[in-house]
Amino acid sequence: SLLQEMVEGPGNKLKGEKMKATVVGQKVEGVAGNVIDNRPKKDLNSTTPYHLLLGHHVVDVKTLGKELFLILDHKSCVRVHFLMAGFVRYNHQQTDPDESSRKKELEKPRLELTLSKDTVSFYQCSTELRNLEESLARWERMITLDICWKMFDSVRATDKILENSNQERMVCDVIMDQQILPGVGNIIKNEACFDASINPLTKIKDLTREHIVHLVKMNRDFTMIFYNCRKYGKPLSKHYKMYRFNVCKQCQTKVTKCHPGEYERGTYFCRQCQNNDISSGASKNSLLGWVKAGTTSLSTWSCTACTLVNKPGSIKCVACGTEKGGVVGGKRKSGDMDGLQMGAKRQRVELAGTVTAEQAVTPVSVKPVVSHKVQGGHTFTFKSFKQIPSENTAKPGGAGSTVLKPLNTQNNSQHSKETKQVPAELCKGHKAPCTKKTVSKEGPNKLRLFWACSLPKAKSCNHFSWADLAHPKCKHGVISLLRESYKLNDNNGREFFVCSKPKGSKDQCNFFQWND
Repeated sequence: SLLQEMVEGPGNKLKGEKMKATVVGQKVEGVAGNVIDNRPKKDLNSTTPYHLLLGHHVVDVKTLGKELFLILDHKSCVRVHFLMAGFVRYNHQQTDPDESSRKKELEKPRLELTLSKDTVSFYQCSTELRNLEESLARWERMITLDICWKMFDSVRATDKILENSNQERMVCDVIMDQQILPGVGNIIKNEACFDASINPLTKIKDLTREHIVHLVKMNRDFTMIFYNCRKYGKPLSKHYKMYRFNVCKQCQTKVTKCHPGEYERGTYFCRQCQNNDISSGASKNSLLGWVKAGTTSLSTWSCTACTLVNKPGSIKCVACGTEKGGVVGGKRKSGDMDGLQMGAKRQRVELAGTVTAEQAVTPVSVKPVVSHKVQGGHTFTFKSFKQIPSENTAKPGGAGSTVLKPLNTQNNSQHSKETKQVPAELCKGHKAPCTKKTVSKEGPNKLRLFWACSLPKAKSCNHFSWADLAHPKCKHGVISLLRESYKLNDNNGREFFVCSKPKGSKDQCNFFQWND
């Protein structure tokens, strides 16, 4: 089951591109929304800072990572962050792919701007007014680190990650830091770490520059796939190889799930494939693994626009549509990211000071040292490529050494196999297998499972039915919620039923039952 995906950098960039094409040049004629109405009664008749925008024109729209800036001919700009499920409507019409396709009564927008031609409504997001000069200066300072930017500076991003202040931090925290790689979200993080064969719990100090160059490239490559799937209405989930999986698609090993580090976001990794050996790793069922899985008689090629490594026989980049010679062809030519070339010459000059794409996937010359760490009943065995204190080291391990060794692997495998698999329901319109989803909206049904049509929103039949009616009932007589253990112990990944009342509240009963 999938929770609502957060609006990551690619989705935010698409919102900015559409908004820029729609509203630039228009005058603000009215402001409304919760930012205006949700004030003390004594202030309702007074103006707000947003009213100062009346009469001013929109001159530009910029994005930086997950932030959007609506710039006017005024000393302040509107800064928007779309949080977990934010979306935009133009003239009250549903067109944003991040908006749920289910027909339901819509709450008030957070902010609604009535312009001279269009009405723009921002939902389920945070908005604030910021100083224009300071915001533009920050944008100029950070934009080349934006994972979605047309001239993304991979060398600068690598240097930023390797700064001394990040040496003791885990990979999963550093690449999610919006001051380091703006736009990288949880999906990109998990998929990029898998494609780079890097364990997300590894500390930066235990990796070489070659590892970080390769990791940055994998973040960029998957971001391009993310962007184009969202732009052209293709299902992004078809490209998942690790995010929210129970079993690794490459080696069929049970996936380890946890909430580590500073952000405590859901993190998924394979203890066999993600062993920090960048000469192996993602190859099967992977768009990014062809450089390692292809034949020796044919050579792969790197796209000059988005840097994705393509199959030898591909005449166009599968991510952005750029032809092998660097020409953007046919129907794929549109949008800020597709048509803007990265510049092959610039890329060669930049990478000359670090490592080329081909070098990034060859075995590093540094002899690895295996370090052990015990946490939550598990022994982590990381390959470290830098000198660490002798008391924390052991004899170097071979290429097959694992990153996570459970105390009881046999029991873990048994739990994984015994988890009850419910056949997917067929949707009413297409008679095709449905997708199981999780309610994310606040209310009594939050976190309940339901079946929905698996087709894109434009073709969806709007099928809906509850997928949890067979769940046991808790002591309140209410259908229980199906949860999953993310603790790093022998029960990692096991599913269990609990009371649906809010966790930790006095209303929640102590009902508990394993789903195996």
